[in-house]
Amino acid sequence: MDADSRAWRSAWAIADRVAVAGVVAAVIADTEHEWAGQWHWLIVAAIWAGTAFFAADVVLRCRLAIVHRHGWRRGLSVYLRSASAWVDVVAAAAVPAALLAGLDRDTAYLFGLLGVLKLGRYSSGMGLLRRVARNAAEPLLSVLLAFVIVWTLAATLAYLLERTAQPATFGSIPLAMWWAIVTLTTTGYGDATPVTLPGRVLAGVVMVSGIGVFALWAGILASGFADELRRRDFLRNWDLVAKVPFFSSIGAGLIGEVARLLRRHEVAGGQTVFQAGEPGEAMYFIVSGAVEVRVPGGPVRLGENGFFGEMALISGAPRTATVVALDACILLELGVAEFRHLAGSRPELMDVIHQESSRRAAS
Repeated sequence: MDADSRAWRSAWAIADRVAVAGVVAAVIADTEHEWAGQWHWLIVAAIWAGTAFFAADVVLRCRLAIVHRHGWRRGLSVYLRSASAWVDVVAAAAVPAALLAGLDRDTAYLFGLLGVLKLGRYSSGMGLLRRVARNAAEPLLSVLLAFVIVWTLAATLAYLLERTAQPATFGSIPLAMWWAIVTLTTTGYGDATPVTLPGRVLAGVVMVSGIGVFALWAGILASGFADELRRRDFLRNWDLVAKVPFFSSIGAGLIGEVARLLRRHEVAGGQTVFQAGEPGEAMYFIVSGAVEVRVPGGPVRLGENGFFGEMALISGAPRTATVVALDACILLELGVAEFRHLAGSRPELMDVIHQESSRRAAS
């Protein structure tokens, strides 16, 4: 993809987000009667302009799919099988379809809020959330089953214990289910509370059970997110490590080992990476960009395939130089603990680092 195409796609993506924001703001404003009366024409124009943009977006994405897939049948098939395509279609058709279905104007315009779903395309976190939900589906469903069981039992017991004392609130299991769901989620609206001693004991047990169930859900999701983040960082680091010529000779198997030890570190142009006199806690490999090492003998420029910061790790002494990024850099950071691990597992790499450190110290 050339620079013009990337710039055009970026501009279109920004316009898409602006259209979503405009439609959502207009629909929300339309529910405020004072604003709806004062700014009626602007609200209607924003809703229909955004809807028209959504329709144009669908047409454009269909066109791009046809061009990239080398055929209208295959292109449309691939595009329409994706979840994002249906989100695009729903966002474009929701308001017109609601009006054609006979809904009043105020109700039909509320369907414009479905356009907010389009923002999921621009969030990498949404894809991460989908992968976590897919990978953790079985334990999540198991906890959901436990929740339903506890909910049903709690409502049944509350019905048995409180139906005589509070027939209006606990006179049936469906009525008691409202109290059970509110208590399990520890929301506690207060509109339904047990008055008998056994009922209050039950309420305490249900509250504790609710905390346990939601703690399990939170733990499963947190663990899933942590696993996915580690996986994403590992794959990203793998690609970066493979691009550094310094590691090109160690083989694919050992690249994976090294990738686990390194952390991606992005530095803006003009930013100081570290200063002289600071304790040495990490060394850095340059993937892209360039840095200036400011030493007493004069500044030294390091570019791609360079590394710096190793002398403080080897000697244990404070930093002897200040390093400043000359432009935007992507660095791979190797902490002191990981440095020692690499020294034990890959002595040939450490030999190169030691040789370079000796050369720099001599010069």
